[in-house]
Amino acid sequence: MDHKNNNFNNNHLPNQKADEEELQYTGSLAEKNLNNKSKYYFSTQELLIASILGIMGGFISSLIPFSLLIKTWYPFIGGTQLVSGHHLLWMVLVYGLTKKKKTMILTATIQGFIGFLFGSNWGIFEVLIMLYEGIFLIFGFYLVELFREGNSNLGWAIAGGIGNVSQVPLFWIITGKIWLIHWSLFVMACMFGFISGVFLAGLLGKLISKRIKNSGII
Repeated sequence: MDHKNNNFNNNHLPNQKADEEELQYTGSLAEKNLNNKSKYYFSTQELLIASILGIMGGFISSLIPFSLLIKTWYPFIGGTQLVSGHHLLWMVLVYGLTKKKKTMILTATIQGFIGFLFGSNWGIFEVLIMLYEGIFLIFGFYLVELFREGNSNLGWAIAGGIGNVSQVPLFWIITGKIWLIHWSLFVMACMFGFISGVFLAGLLGKLISKRIKNSGII
């Protein structure tokens, strides 16, 4: 009787071992697939962060007249570009907190939609404008990564400058200013836009996102 039981157990050991190996394989495969998906899809936390920052950016950009800070002492055309970088600050923040460039597109979309709801002068095109700036901001980060400056202050500053200066020729063309105003003012506006992107978007965004991470809020 004992001999028969031993034979029965020995016959089932290979099957049991095979089942265990299959379970380990499928488990590791599922974990691998989950990790791969996380590179392309947003987690719940990333969606929340992008949504919150997009809403905050839309509110602040629509309700606070930053341009008045410049017009009071510099009333010339193009001077308001000195504070234009605050539009991109929220996209830089979401990238600093999530380390995913695609979250910048999501934040830009929400920010543009909030601006549209608050009566932006550009109407629904405000969404497209924010997406346009967000794409150039992403391009700026890709560019600095080619020179291995993706994590440095210099890299973030240049990326912010590239993202913000992109909107200057766009607005000058669609408003017709580029055909009516001297080219020197256009160059000056581009310089101001780049400087604003460097400080108000790139460097400030990196600093704030670093402080938020170190505080343990997220």
